[in-house]
Amino acid sequence: MSRIDTRHNHISIGLRFLAEGGQWEHFEALGWNEVGFNFYHAREILEPALELKRGLTAFAGTITWHSLNTSEEVALGALVNAEIYKRAQEVQHNDALRERLIKLIRVPGMVPEKRKVLASLGLDISDSKLAEMWAQKRKDQPLHHYGVKVDSDAWRAIVKNALSISSVVISLEKWADSFGPK
Repeated sequence: MSRIDTRHNHISIGLRFLAEGGQWEHFEALGWNEVGFNFYHAREILEPALELKRGLTAFAGTITWHSLNTSEEVALGALVNAEIYKRAQEVQHNDALRERLIKLIRVPGMVPEKRKVLASLGLDISDSKLAEMWAQKRKDQPLHHYGVKVDSDAWRAIVKNALSISSVVISLEKWADSFGPK
């Protein structure tokens, strides 16, 4: 993905890739456009060629760059999302709540708000506990950041659809930007 190409971060695109052992693993495409995207993953991916899917739509991509990410914000988000996911799996008789929790995971950032949601579900993570979890996570499982190039009509259709669905968000961002710098 070129540094000059416009990338979109206002929503992520849920995708899966075929991992070692033939298992499909979910991830969220960020910084995406018609020629590719980037994403975070807990494990190092050694093969540059990726088999990708969104729903039943399959396409291929190539990892063009990789870096080990030590961003505290991203790691804390991943930790909080993992706890929300655990809580969502524990919800037995409330499909609407489970679905809302899963959707919340897909929203990048918002760590303070997500911690409040966890507290309302009975898991109040203190700052010291979160710092301890972050230190352990950084030691055990650093996040890898990947850039993927895609040359596929299927991917371009996915991007076009995502832009169509999210046009309201884009319009609001442009409107807010018209008031000057943040």
